[in-house]
Amino acid sequence: MHGTHMAALMARIRRADWAGAAQATLAAGLTWQTCVLSLHVTTPYAGAIAALLVVETTVVATVGAAARYAAGCLLGVVIAVPGALYAEPAAAALVLVVLVSVLLGRHRLLGHHGLHVPTTAVITFALLRDRHTGELGVHLAEIVLGIAFGLACSALLFPAVRVRSAERALEDLRLVVARHLDGLADAVVRHQRPRSVLGPAWEGALDTALVRAHSAVDEAHESVRWNLRPAARRRRRHLDRRVLGTLTDVAGEVTATGRLLDTGSGTPADSGPAFSQPYARLLRTTALCAYSCRGGRPHPALPAARHALARLGGPGRDAPSGAATDQRLLRPLESALTCLSQPASTPPSRSRRILDPLRPTSRR
Repeated sequence: MHGTHMAALMARIRRADWAGAAQATLAAGLTWQTCVLSLHVTTPYAGAIAALLVVETTVVATVGAAARYAAGCLLGVVIAVPGALYAEPAAAALVLVVLVSVLLGRHRLLGHHGLHVPTTAVITFALLRDRHTGELGVHLAEIVLGIAFGLACSALLFPAVRVRSAERALEDLRLVVARHLDGLADAVVRHQRPRSVLGPAWEGALDTALVRAHSAVDEAHESVRWNLRPAARRRRRHLDRRVLGTLTDVAGEVTATGRLLDTGSGTPADSGPAFSQPYARLLRTTALCAYSCRGGRPHPALPAARHALARLGGPGRDAPSGAATDQRLLRPLESALTCLSQPASTPPSRSRRILDPLRPTSRR
């Protein structure tokens, strides 16, 4: 019982991102203390702010934020120096500096860190205009120290590995796809539309699960890049984009099938139970195969399902009046089974060097 409570507490802490808060706090504190001791300033706010703003959830994101922050500050200094030293009058020079810095700060490469371009430009202009070059150097040194401590704390102080969230998102996507396929099978058996069985927002639920899975897998891949924790290297094999791609393709075919059944242009009931019952069983088998899509071997029932699909849509079957509708319903299901049948390529194994036993050696 105690272990269960501790596991739940640790899960809540991870969801609250206490590690990221600790990284930012430690980076700001170290920057402040280092600036006080080395630069001999009493309130090094610029360095602490820089440390807080560059720390992100992953190491890669922190490096990107640090690069954009540094680029924004550097652009601000480059823009402000000529205007502060050579332009007259001061008001016109300030207007020109602000105009240019704001325009450059809105570039998409800088993101929200583009705000630091006009901010640094105005600070630099004011300090250089009053001939406070020493204070400007201290201000820039604080920013450099803040960025450095932010990078160090993000990379060394428990960097996040967000693989479990991606695994949960993929599991939710498998479950949603399987439930939708089961719901389509129920709709076929009951001679109802999928909207009546799955609800009016069934497509939205599937799209939401897809978006969550894609974002979680992307974040997980980003979290293991440049990550020094051994857990990142051990769990890299769990991040298989091929599984996500297969489930995305299957979800698209599920949506296409549901739309065909929902439009009412033709339903399996038009062909009678000779088509609707096997078609419903195929939908349930596809749901089972989709839920078992985890990057290994395909489900054992998949070959039988493909064979049953071929018999159901083959030329030997009696062609009733709804044969054209039957073929339209079989195409998405055939595409889904084809996606699930793709063999998963195994990761390259490390070749071990084997010594030739017949090769003479001087060692005994």
